[in-house]
Amino acid sequence: MALQWVFWGAIGLILYTYLLYPALLWLITVARRTSSYPEPTDHPDLSLIIAAYNEADVIAAKINNALELQYPAKVTIIVVSDGSIDDTNEIVQAYADRCEVVFLRQENAGKTVAQNTAVQKASGDLLVFSDANSMYRPDALKKLVAPFSDPEVGCVCGELRYVDSLAHGGVGKGEGFYWRYEQFLKRRESRLGSLVGANGSIYAIRLDLFEELEPEIISDFIMPIRVCRRGYRVIYEPLAVAEEESAPDFGGEYRRRRRIIARSIYGLWRERGALNPFRYPLFSFLATSHKVIRWLVPVCLLAMLFASSGPAGRGEGPYTVLFGLQLIIYGLALIGLAFPRTLGQSGLFYLPAYFCAINLGALQAIIDAMIGRRFAVWKPTARS
Repeated sequence: MALQWVFWGAIGLILYTYLLYPALLWLITVARRTSSYPEPTDHPDLSLIIAAYNEADVIAAKINNALELQYPAKVTIIVVSDGSIDDTNEIVQAYADRCEVVFLRQENAGKTVAQNTAVQKASGDLLVFSDANSMYRPDALKKLVAPFSDPEVGCVCGELRYVDSLAHGGVGKGEGFYWRYEQFLKRRESRLGSLVGANGSIYAIRLDLFEELEPEIISDFIMPIRVCRRGYRVIYEPLAVAEEESAPDFGGEYRRRRRIIARSIYGLWRERGALNPFRYPLFSFLATSHKVIRWLVPVCLLAMLFASSGPAGRGEGPYTVLFGLQLIIYGLALIGLAFPRTLGQSGLFYLPAYFCAINLGALQAIIDAMIGRRFAVWKPTARS
């Protein structure tokens, strides 16, 4: 009986975070309109901060993209090389004669430290954080800045789109599907009141709200939490678009998920007061439903497999079928992982493959967090 409770409890948590929570968000916000923000007549100056580690393949394109953005006020582009050992430094230094570009160099101390360093040289009223491989649409900054006309808005997250989901086979399709699901949650959470975290590819905060973070802290998750705790809103602006290539393989997505979740768990532990439902009822509900339970899904999956194996071995009808279904899903995932550009192009294979890859990364992240591995120094996922 105890194993049966474990099995159905695990299924309940998985169904809640992936299905019931989105349905609740939709029901709560269906009558709410998305706020629209007209383009301000007086655009604030801002600093665009790019932390780069061995980004020689993309950094020139990124700087050119930033220089060509359609923004009517001053944009200071600050590139911090975090101990790069390829040609990143030389490429950025070639832009030294452009007054808009500030180049900083530091030892390999991690993305968060690089961002802290950049802010010390920042100017303007707003900070925009971006990744070296994220290319902005021409009007992205104008759209990203518009919501700051509301004095209650402290942080704005733009929309990341993957532009090559077909080129990388099953992993690209899986990442694209997952990201569309995440965008739905972001839109609904923003309508409800505030996002749970931002996206490191494209988000902005008010300069006077920035706080230096420890090297082990993941900034695009924890900084918005601190903004919320100071009484400001964190909102989603889907018209501010950045584009990236998807991960080249399932292994890259696994490693990225492992690193991000391990840092997020540690960061949320440091900000655990934000989960107090009596002080922050809305945020604690959103964070627990969207993040905490989602991180526990791989534990639930293992619990389901273990709890159903015993009854299935004894021939108990429903559990024999459910145990068999789990084995079939994992078998499909293995095929999708093994043949991402052939059989893995079919949703029958890439959906379970991607689901298993990200949850394997989450499981390893939980272990990393428990044993104290922090991932302060980061290595970006290689893109084609």
